[in-house]
Amino acid sequence: MFAYQPFYPMMLALVYIGVTYFLVRHENKYITYGITIFSCLLNFSFLYLWLDKIIFLMTSAGEGFQRFMEFSQFVDVSYFILLVPLLLLFAWYGIKKIVQQDQYLGLKIVFISFYIVALVGLLVLGQLVFSLLYYGFAP
Repeated sequence: MFAYQPFYPMMLALVYIGVTYFLVRHENKYITYGITIFSCLLNFSFLYLWLDKIIFLMTSAGEGFQRFMEFSQFVDVSYFILLVPLLLLFAWYGIKKIVQQDQYLGLKIVFISFYIVALVGLLVLGQLVFSLLYYGFAP
């Protein structure tokens, strides 16, 4: 559905960078700039590679199903490369907030474990949504 349209990856990149900055804005200045610049480089490299593959798919005729399969693998791999650092950042921020709460230690450990399991579940289920938004609901 969005495979040939550049606004979807650009929108994802802007949201990714914005969320990253929002999570680290109260940290040390060097940590904030370092993590935000890392997320910018990660997303811009993804956009460059995505544009390179899309231009190749649009200009090549008669390449067959193999090229689309390579593009599909690129989208699936890029999902994990982009989202694992973001989920690690969410885990760090969430665990930091849970530890700051005035609760029992056992309850904090239970909250942290459920939080990490929920983030891993979002990582796995989010891959399906990411692929569906790229290719649409067509077979």
